[in-house]
Amino acid sequence: MRNLFILATLVLFSATLCGQNLQIKSASNAKGNQYRVVSDTLSLGELYLDELSDDNGKITLTLQNTSNKPLIIRNVTGCCGTNIKSWPKAPVLPGKSSEVKVEFRIEPKPQKISRTVTIESNAVGSPTLKLHIVGIVMQRKAANELVL
Repeated sequence: MRNLFILATLVLFSATLCGQNLQIKSASNAKGNQYRVVSDTLSLGELYLDELSDDNGKITLTLQNTSNKPLIIRNVTGCCGTNIKSWPKAPVLPGKSSEVKVEFRIEPKPQKISRTVTIESNAVGSPTLKLHIVGIVMQRKAANELVL
């Protein structure tokens, strides 16, 4: 009986190891600007006050299922002030991609941008993926101005 229990446990454990992978393929905003995603951080880079618009806070994340089984996104949440406009409710088939639309407001003042989007899925190994969105809002310096 004990051997049967151990065998059943091993079979269930090995079945869960053949799971899904979730990868953030790319990110862009409503203006069409492409952003760089490095592991779990999306860098918006330097944004200047004179170029800010509502589109700077609208980001589309492209998620890719790199496994051979359907990927189910259970929930997508954002930190305070970050709205998740849409995310895939249907399973993402193997080799296919889907989009998550994120919006947040950027105050028109010099500041650091630090937001977090959490994606909960059935991906094995990392069912919860936290994506950090970082950047900086700066005032453009004059031609003869030094910054220390």
